[in-house]
Amino acid sequence: MNVAISRLLLIAAVLLALLTAAAVAYLLWSRPLHLRVAAGPQDGIDATLLAAFDRLLDINHAGVRLDVVATADFHDSNRLLEKREVDLAVVRLDDPLPTGASVVALLRTNVVIAVAPARHKLENLSDLKGKRVGLVSRSPLDEPSFVRLLDVFGIKPADVKLTIVKPEDVAALTSSGRIDCVVVFGVPADPDVRAVVYAVDGKKKDPPTILAVDVGEFLKENSPAASSETIVKHAFPRRLVPDDDVDTVGVPTALVANKSSSGPLRARLYNNAITELTSNLLERRSELARKVSLASLIAAPDIEKGARFPVHPGAAAYLGDTDTSWFTLFSDQIWNVLLVGGMLSSIFAGAGTFLKRSATDPMRELLERLKRIAECARTSTDPGDAAALSQDLATIAIDIATLGYERRSGYEQLAPLQLAFESTREAVAALRARSPTTAGNVTEGTPRVGLS
Repeated sequence: MNVAISRLLLIAAVLLALLTAAAVAYLLWSRPLHLRVAAGPQDGIDATLLAAFDRLLDINHAGVRLDVVATADFHDSNRLLEKREVDLAVVRLDDPLPTGASVVALLRTNVVIAVAPARHKLENLSDLKGKRVGLVSRSPLDEPSFVRLLDVFGIKPADVKLTIVKPEDVAALTSSGRIDCVVVFGVPADPDVRAVVYAVDGKKKDPPTILAVDVGEFLKENSPAASSETIVKHAFPRRLVPDDDVDTVGVPTALVANKSSSGPLRARLYNNAITELTSNLLERRSELARKVSLASLIAAPDIEKGARFPVHPGAAAYLGDTDTSWFTLFSDQIWNVLLVGGMLSSIFAGAGTFLKRSATDPMRELLERLKRIAECARTSTDPGDAAALSQDLATIAIDIATLGYERRSGYEQLAPLQLAFESTREAVAALRARSPTTAGNVTEGTPRVGLS
């Protein structure tokens, strides 16, 4: 007897150990990896975009999540990335990347948009020499970048009167002639940028002018982050400007990430997380754009040899289709979890079936109650009983709705109750119709249940 008890205890201990190991393995394997991302001001477009993207990751049960960290601006985000206080950051690529950081995705390209009232007859950025220029600065990077751009055209700071202006002051400053041109960095699709352009003084038949910025190869050689871009015809549709495509320059805003500095397993986990992040960001950008319109501008970085910006290994794995998936990385552990989980699920399924036999089925109970009401309605000779039976039906209607809500049932699951309820309701209505005072209004006071 002692030997038998010892064996039983041993088996129980082994099963308990397997159950614990399977539970721990499942929790570790299924738990998403959280990455901290610096995204600029909390109410800014990038923080809004990444918060919406994180909700999308959660809905789709992705293996990675984003913890959005608010910062003052692009430069502040870059600094947090350099200190490794965050895993990713939204930065502008004319701000040098920290050592070891590389691009995950290009969120958009901010272009130089110079707008002048038509009466000044300005056509090119080189025409700004000797003019009064208002810069709508949306980042500390805007002013030094614009000064460098003017230098490309041979315009020194002393050659222009450059003033930092607020968006809400643009209309008054341009209409009064206190500034000749307004410059803003951004994308034409950004509502804030459009508001600046629409505020510049001009009439319907004489709209403001979008100045061309054409610096060719010189800019590429002296500013590796910048690229030649185009503001397409009628990019600002409310004022129908520009009236033709206009050349300009732009600098990408990108989501960048640090490389993992720990051991090879941690690096593999981190890179796979970036891979999954990249795939979701690029493949679901249309879905994301329904929440934040600027998400439609998200693009993959260039992974070709000689590309201007370094690409993160995790992003490159997805873009080059050379990724080792989560399943491949943990295939042995996954099969062990599935094997043990299969055994345990069989045991639990058997126990659950046994317990379920003795449990009361709420749907069957409701059917029985409806059956009793229907029988009472058919056998009763007193039309006055209809009122009490209708009250019972109203209670059952609420119970059916509660059951459907708790089980999240569809029409098919609750169809038997629907049929039984309608049949019972008609029986009660027929009993009420026997009363001369209620004839012609057979369904008054009797609830309906709509499940479709």
